[in-house]
Amino acid sequence: MVLQGTFAYIDLKALSNNLRAVKKKTGNKNIMAVVKANAYGHGAAEISKHLARNGISYLGVAFTNEALQLRESGVKTPILVFFDRDHIRECFEYGLTPVIFDLNTAKSLSREAVRRKRRIAIHIKVDTGMGRLGFTLDKAPAAIQKIAGMENIKLEGLMSHFSDADLQDKEFADLQFKRFLSLRKELRRNGITFKYFHMANSAAVITMPGAHLNMVRPGIMLYGYGDEDLKPVLSLRSKILMLKKVPAATPISYARTFITKKKSIIATIPAGYADGYNRKLSNRGEVLINGKRAPVIGRVCMDTIMADVTEIHDVSINSEVVLIGSQGKEKITAADIADKTGTIPYEVLTSIGQRVKRIYQY
Repeated sequence: MVLQGTFAYIDLKALSNNLRAVKKKTGNKNIMAVVKANAYGHGAAEISKHLARNGISYLGVAFTNEALQLRESGVKTPILVFFDRDHIRECFEYGLTPVIFDLNTAKSLSREAVRRKRRIAIHIKVDTGMGRLGFTLDKAPAAIQKIAGMENIKLEGLMSHFSDADLQDKEFADLQFKRFLSLRKELRRNGITFKYFHMANSAAVITMPGAHLNMVRPGIMLYGYGDEDLKPVLSLRSKILMLKKVPAATPISYARTFITKKKSIIATIPAGYADGYNRKLSNRGEVLINGKRAPVIGRVCMDTIMADVTEIHDVSINSEVVLIGSQGKEKITAADIADKTGTIPYEVLTSIGQRVKRIYQY
């Protein structure tokens, strides 16, 4: 196979390492691996299959269409759908577990379950302070009581979501967790219980061991970010498409935002913002070539970037270019790129375009 363009290499050994780190931190609690947004840009089908082979209990996705893609690729692991409400039929036909945050959806599920003469498991979400989805704490007890009385509904999970478990100041995170425990206690007094209780995202897995309950929901830490014991799973690599010697005062790329100050050698690399290489890296980014850092110069284009390789020896057409990853003693991580672009590693990884082929390394 001739490799053209830019490729994401997915290190499944690193993924296994990160899963072991989750298990070590949680004492082998049930793990719901979050694989929404194409497994944070890593390729949901292959990532999910690998995690399933390594003993996770559940997969978590944002929307039903993500779950259907996993089922159609052969994934049989239980899947929780976080954010949908109208795909009732698909829940039954594809064996999906919906998150319930309103009574109308619960009623629709119950009616369909009765019609099909089947029971369906659900997880109920409560809002302990995120301010997003979920029954509010004042309405949750009564709502959950109603749902518990609906025909053919199985209360499998009770869940919430931390707003800021990644902050050093845990005051609000602790308050959210206390609210969750208080609700659980009230429900138990009323005879309502669940198989799973889960609230801990990656940040809480790492920094709030008391919040692990009996299931955790790691996302970004599975892909190598958030703790020193973790290994980045994805590297983004390309090859030099063209080398050009130019004189001083040569403008580079759109709007002439970079003009050479001396005779220079410019490498054109087939990776651009359509591939997820952020335009904010114009005149700010770096790539690795022959183990050295080369500055990205001029505007990042849709399909290409330019790098100044004047000071790098033995550069040639097809020399490897590392946009994210390691080469020699140098390393560029998604966190490094996030720092330069004013965002977070999540966005860097999930922005990697669909035309970037994922290559899985075992």
